[in-house]
Amino acid sequence: MKIISITCALLFLGALLTCPLFAGGKPEAATGGEKAVQEMVFAGWAGEEENSRPIVEEMISTWNQKEAQFKVKWVGWPWDKTFEQLTIRSQGGEDLDVIQSGFSWALALDEMGAVEEISDVFDAAWLKANFEESALSTGIIKGKLKALPWTLASIGTLYNPSMLKAAGIGKAPETVSEFEDALAKIQKYNRDIIAYGFCTKGATLVADFLPWLWSFGGEVVDRSGTVVINNPAGVKTVDWLKSLVDKGYIKMNVDRFDIRTIYAKKQVAFYHDAIMARGIAKTNGVPEGELDSTIQPMLLPVIKKGDAPQSSLWGHLVLISKNTKNKKAAAEFVKHIIGQEMSLKYFKKTGMLPVIKSAMADKSVQDDVWSSKWIEITKYGKMSELNAFSQANEMTKIIAEELQAAFIGSKTSKAALDDAKTRIESALK
Repeated sequence: MKIISITCALLFLGALLTCPLFAGGKPEAATGGEKAVQEMVFAGWAGEEENSRPIVEEMISTWNQKEAQFKVKWVGWPWDKTFEQLTIRSQGGEDLDVIQSGFSWALALDEMGAVEEISDVFDAAWLKANFEESALSTGIIKGKLKALPWTLASIGTLYNPSMLKAAGIGKAPETVSEFEDALAKIQKYNRDIIAYGFCTKGATLVADFLPWLWSFGGEVVDRSGTVVINNPAGVKTVDWLKSLVDKGYIKMNVDRFDIRTIYAKKQVAFYHDAIMARGIAKTNGVPEGELDSTIQPMLLPVIKKGDAPQSSLWGHLVLISKNTKNKKAAAEFVKHIIGQEMSLKYFKKTGMLPVIKSAMADKSVQDDVWSSKWIEITKYGKMSELNAFSQANEMTKIIAEELQAAFIGSKTSKAALDDAKTRIESALK
C-alpha cells in the first residue's frame, strides 16, 4: 500500500512540474501559455495634482489597454515630498520603474545609484529625430544620457496688463531702466499693490535671483569650478535688488506660492513663474474671461538693448529606475507618455509644452499665443548652474539665507556674498 501511495504521489508531482505554471519556474499564465502580467511602477507628483491627474490617469490607462504583459500603476506624493520618497523607495529596493524628476533632483538620484543609463534602450536615430539637441542635454548627467525631458520651458516673467495700463505704462518694460520706471509708476498708482513679486524666502528666492545675476554678468560658480558669486557683478546684482526692497517695490517673507495667491487677487504687478501660471491664476480665482487682461508673459528686462534676456530652464524629466526589472518595457512606457499623442493631450490639459518635435510643430501649440511667447522666453533659457552639484539643495539654502541678510540690511551685499562663497566652498568639500 505504501509503495502504491508513493508511486501516486510521484506521478502527481511529475504532472505538477510539467504544468505551465511551474515548469522551469517560467512566469507564464495557466491559460494559453501566455506570459504572466508584470507590474511596473510610475512614480512622481503629476498624478497627485488636480490639473494634471486626469491626463496621467489617461496615459496609464491607454498604455494598460494595449499592453498585455507590463501593466503600469501610479505611485505619487505631493511635489515637496517626492524627492524624499523617491530616495527612500530607490534605496529600499522597492518596486520602481519610471521616475518623474525635477531638474535639480536628477544628479542626486544618479549619485545615489538610483537611475539607469538609457542610451542603450533609446535608439540614437530615434532620439535625433524626436528631440532638439538642447532638449536632450537636460538629461545628460556626467556625460551619459540618464533622462529624457517630459516638458521643458523657462521660468518666465508675468505682468498684469490692466494694472500697467491703469498706472500709465504703455507696454511691458524691455530694459532694467524701463522696469524701474514701471515699478515706480505702479507704486504711485496704488501703494497697496506689490509692484514686483520677487520671491524673498526659500528656494524660490534663488530661482528668481539667478536670471538677474546672469543679466548683470555674474554667476555662482565659473567653468573652472571656482565659487565667484561675490565678484563685482554679483555685488551689483544684490545692490540693485536691495534698492528695490528699500523702495518698497519688493516685499519680504514671500515665496512663489504666496505671490501666486496675491497675484490672483490683482495685488501684484510683476512676478516670475512657470508656464502653467495662467492655469494657476484661474485655479486661484481669476475668471476665464479676465485671464488675458490679468496675466501675460514677457521677456526678462535686459541691462541694455541687444542683450539676451535671461531665464532659467524649468521642466520635468523622466528617468528609468535601477530597481526596474524591465528596462526595455520601461523605455517603451516613457516613449508612450512623452510621445506626440499623449504630450499634446498633456499640453491641452495643463499648458505644459511638449518636447517631441512633431508635437512642438503641431498647430495647437504653434497657434497658441501664450505658448508661442513661452517658446520665445525658453530660447534664451539655461540650466541653473546649481543643478551640476549634488549639493544643490544646500547651496540654494545658503544663497537664500545670505540674500535675505543683505535685503534686510543685517549685512552689506559684499559681506553677504563673501559669506555665501565661504559657506558654498565648505559645502562642496
